[in-house]
Amino acid sequence: MKTSTPLSLVDQSRGESAFGRLMHFWRKTLGMSQEQLSEELGVSTRHISFLETGRSQPSRLVAASLADCFGLSGRDRAYLLTAAGFSADQSVFDSPELAAWMNKSMQNAMARAEPEPAFALDNFGRVISANRAWLAFMLSRVSPTLLQDPNIYELVMHPQGLRPHLHNGTALSCGLALYLTMETLQSDAPEGWAILERLQAAGALPDNWQQLARRLIHTSDYPLALNTETGIVNLTVYNDTLSSTSQLVQPRLLIGHIYRDDNQRVVSDAELASVPEDHPLLYRPLMSAAIT
Repeated sequence: MKTSTPLSLVDQSRGESAFGRLMHFWRKTLGMSQEQLSEELGVSTRHISFLETGRSQPSRLVAASLADCFGLSGRDRAYLLTAAGFSADQSVFDSPELAAWMNKSMQNAMARAEPEPAFALDNFGRVISANRAWLAFMLSRVSPTLLQDPNIYELVMHPQGLRPHLHNGTALSCGLALYLTMETLQSDAPEGWAILERLQAAGALPDNWQQLARRLIHTSDYPLALNTETGIVNLTVYNDTLSSTSQLVQPRLLIGHIYRDDNQRVVSDAELASVPEDHPLLYRPLMSAAIT
């Protein structure tokens, strides 16, 4: 008998069709049979099956009706409609000129954030570059192994990352897991599957995270309730997107900033001074490999 794991439902949703992967994931998350869904939509069970396997393509009306039926948030609705082919947008990464602009924007955003932490990510959480304050914050709290090829999902969710230091670690991990799952099912990109499998192997995916995450409010920022010797320090991570798409589901860069909610400094001058000048992530230039 195959053991169920927190990643089982995501893995079961693997298929040739991006739309079918997302449709299957949400149907199973809500505990709906194909028969129940067909009754809700007023279509045949056979059509539901064909949509999930990719044998049929949905109309805009059907795709929108499915999003309504699943009760999806605006962001997750955008993933579903994009997978159905109704919100295509040219990627800024197709243009060398725009890529150069993004590199400059990324560097400026992180430099202007000092002495507060700032960092740049790709779609699947790979940390491309960071400023001195971000490194100062992470170096004292996460395993050096996680900073060798850092991924923000592992840095936050992994037992050797920030997770043990976070008062809201479970809820945050659920929300991040769903965000990563939407990216992965929509694109079927190897990077997404690889990080999901690493998180699964590390025991970083909470039980029933799909249902828990579905009830969370999706925003472009998220809280970090940090446990310290003097009590809980509330931080907020704010993300800005460098991309041309309004749906926020195309290849892109995310520029993140971390601030304390009480307006105090996140890291001290002493912590800033401890960051090695030659750290490979420190203001690392944008590389083409990071956005392919």
